Amino acid sequence: MSRSAIILSISFLLWSASATAEVLSGREFQNLLAGGPEGTTIVFRGGTDKLFFSPALKNRLRASPELGTDFIKQKILRSTMVEGVFISASIENGKPRMVSGIAGIAADSDSGHGILTLLQTFPDDTSLKAFEKRDRLYAVVIVEDAPSGVVCRKSHWERLFALKGDPKMMTVPCEFIVGNAIMPSAAP
Repeated sequence: MSRSAIILSISFLLWSASATAEVLSGREFQNLLAGGPEGTTIVFRGGTDKLFFSPALKNRLRASPELGTDFIKQKILRSTMVEGVFISASIENGKPRMVSGIAGIAADSDSGHGILTLLQTFPDDTSLKAFEKRDRLYAVVIVEDAPSGVVCRKSHWERLFALKGDPKMMTVPCEFIVGNAIMPSAAP
C-alpha cells in the first residue's frame, strides 16, 4: 500500500470514528452528490467557498489506462462507492484559490457514514509512478443533518505527505446546487 493510501485510510478511520448519528450514510451522500449527470456544487459559508463534484466527467488521470476511473477504490480506499472529478474554489487570506482533481465518496464499513475525499491531481498524472512521486493537496467533507439544518464538516486543504495528527475540521452551513456553479459552461 502506498504512503498516500495509508494516510487516507488512517484519516478516514479517524473521521468516521468521530462522526455522530446524524451523519449521512455513504449511500445517502452518493445519492445527494452523484444523482445526475450534471454533477453537484456544494456552497459553503454563504457562497465564498464552493465545491463542484461530478461522477460523469473525466480528467486526465481518470482517462489514463494505467490509473483509470476506479483509481481511488483500487489504490487508496476500498470502500469507495463512487468516484469523479472536482473543482474547489475558495478565498483564503483574501486570495482566490482553485484546486481540482479526483474525488470519491466512501462509506465506513462499521458505521456506514459517508465521506467525500478530495485529492488534487496534475496534468502529468498519467502513470502510477508519476502520481506517487508528487505531493498534493487533499481534503474531506462530511455532511450532517443537524437540528438547525444541513451542515458540512470540511477539513482544511492539507499536503498529503505532511499529514500529522488529526485534520483541522470546521462545521459550516452548506447547500447543494445541481450543476457546476463554479465554472458554468458558456451559454449556447
